[in-house]
Amino acid sequence: MSELSRVQSIDRAVAILKCFSERKRELKLSEISEKLGLNKSTVHGIINTLKYHGLIDQDETTQKYRLGLNLIELGQLVIDSMDVRSIGYPIVEEICRELEETVHVGVLDGIEVVYIDKKECNESIKISTTIGARNPAYSTADGKVLLANLDLETQMKIIPENIEKYTHNTITDKEKIIKELSKIKKMGYAIDNEENILGLICVAAPVYDYTGKVKYGISVTGPSIRMTKEKISQAIKVLVKATNKISYLLGYRE
Repeated sequence: MSELSRVQSIDRAVAILKCFSERKRELKLSEISEKLGLNKSTVHGIINTLKYHGLIDQDETTQKYRLGLNLIELGQLVIDSMDVRSIGYPIVEEICRELEETVHVGVLDGIEVVYIDKKECNESIKISTTIGARNPAYSTADGKVLLANLDLETQMKIIPENIEKYTHNTITDKEKIIKELSKIKKMGYAIDNEENILGLICVAAPVYDYTGKVKYGISVTGPSIRMTKEKISQAIKVLVKATNKISYLLGYRE
């Protein structure tokens, strides 16, 4: 935005709101004035306007200012508008175009990953999944990045003792799965090496929401004949970059 199109009084109002933080929840007029390098009368006038609109409150006893309750309502509107399918879909399309493989967006439901969005590639061999389809989280890349970001107690509780074997690569030892999830959390991505369906390799990375929790897993799935070591390495880089971008758009700040 150019300097000419900005309104100074609004700039100052935003600066006043940003003075408040977790450590400084209440501030005196003099503290705000000193912090911004503005005279008290200017700051007082802007604060009175913000008070009128419920964006600033004042303690009647201490006379200190704090953020107003109307900011909660406005903040909730922002949160409610953060839909991963609308915000993330253009980025999902970019992943699909760059890697030329099918891309899924999944969420965790118990011990299963549920696909809430999908973008197919134009290659002759396609992945026959549908939105709403479910797969075991422990044998899929997107499921594993979601499980990896749960606390150990929850992992131990929801991962079954008797794990169904889908292919010869499926990890069926609960202790080994827990150890792998620990590595996945540190790496920031997961790989399903034909663990759920023979002939399919999947790479996934997590998407964080504004609270800092992993809410979605985004994966790239392709036939093993196309998912070479070089392609997997490329997929990891593309996915991590894309999921970081989507996380940022959803309000996540590392």
